[in-house]
Amino acid sequence: VAACGGLFCQNIPVDQQAERIIFAVNKNDTITAYVQINYTGSAPDFSWVVPVPSVPKVDVAEIASFDEMSNLTAPVFIPPLMPPCARIPMPMAAAPDGAVMSAGVQVLASGTAGPYAYDVITSAEPNELITWLRKNNYRITEEMEPLIKVYTDEGLIFLAMKLRPDQGAQDIQPVVMTY
Repeated sequence: VAACGGLFCQNIPVDQQAERIIFAVNKNDTITAYVQINYTGSAPDFSWVVPVPSVPKVDVAEIASFDEMSNLTAPVFIPPLMPPCARIPMPMAAAPDGAVMSAGVQVLASGTAGPYAYDVITSAEPNELITWLRKNNYRITEEMEPLIKVYTDEGLIFLAMKLRPDQGAQDIQPVVMTY
């Protein structure tokens, strides 16, 4: 996997107690990522941004999947760092018909899944993405800005998620993304 996400919240530092991810490579050349985030904080401050190679199908998963996987995979392996010459190219994401344009940012998809509301966004200009994320209450510090540029330079798009207004931090569920 050549991408990682970040909690882009109003409070710094973010109290993210843990994150567990299960990747499944499907027969139809798609990848399904099951992501469990343990977050402590107020619900309005929760937001999550993750780069993805294409518009994902977003849903929620049961926590039991993670517990079972933990029981089956007790050892922890720490691989060496990937050398810069071994970068894995990611395919360019194509905007589907009907993509909404907003100040240089295309909203490729929007919806809800369980307690979350989400948007899938893209822009060739990292500063436009940073502006959009800030206007939509995702906390982007100066230290984070170069990371956005790295992913836009690789042609990745972004899944931006928040808790819906009627949901609390206790409602956070694992997320399933298929792309």
